[in-house]
Amino acid sequence: MVQLRNLRCENCGASVEWDGMYGKTLRCNYCGSTFRPAATEMEEVWMMTDPVARARYELDGKLDKLEHDIRYEVMRGKDWSRSDMAYLAEMNRLEQENLVRKLASFWAVSPHPPIYRSLADGKIVLGEESVIFHEGDEIIWACPMTRDRFGLNLPVLIGDFQDARIQRMCGEMMDAMQSRIV
Repeated sequence: MVQLRNLRCENCGASVEWDGMYGKTLRCNYCGSTFRPAATEMEEVWMMTDPVARARYELDGKLDKLEHDIRYEVMRGKDWSRSDMAYLAEMNRLEQENLVRKLASFWAVSPHPPIYRSLADGKIVLGEESVIFHEGDEIIWACPMTRDRFGLNLPVLIGDFQDARIQRMCGEMMDAMQSRIV
């Protein structure tokens, strides 16, 4: 059974019932305006998600669950960080320079970012810091929970990432935001 929550209409402030799932448009019964609840003002929650992973969740009817996980567990109710945006820009640059290529697979943990394979030695430059990679290395974006767990300053993991048959949500992980004491 779905437990409904009350939100305030963004236009008139009237109470609107909400089932807690994102990606659905709500309509205010009082003024008739429509809006979409969001944890952040950031519209692009899918920036770190591989399109194939997103399509699989959509096909399975679980896209709302993935979006909720990304907004609250991965993004932690905030916008993407500067280092996250810098990572994307740097991976685009490296791809254009033919130093990396996207593999036809994605990381097993939400938000399921693409895995890149390095085609030559190089470095990822994020602000004043950089990370060296070697030909054949695989590169993925490291979520905030991974950064916290391993004390990483940058949102980058380099290694040999095996395909996983099971995809997991961050909220299912031991150190998810839900289990944190604030």
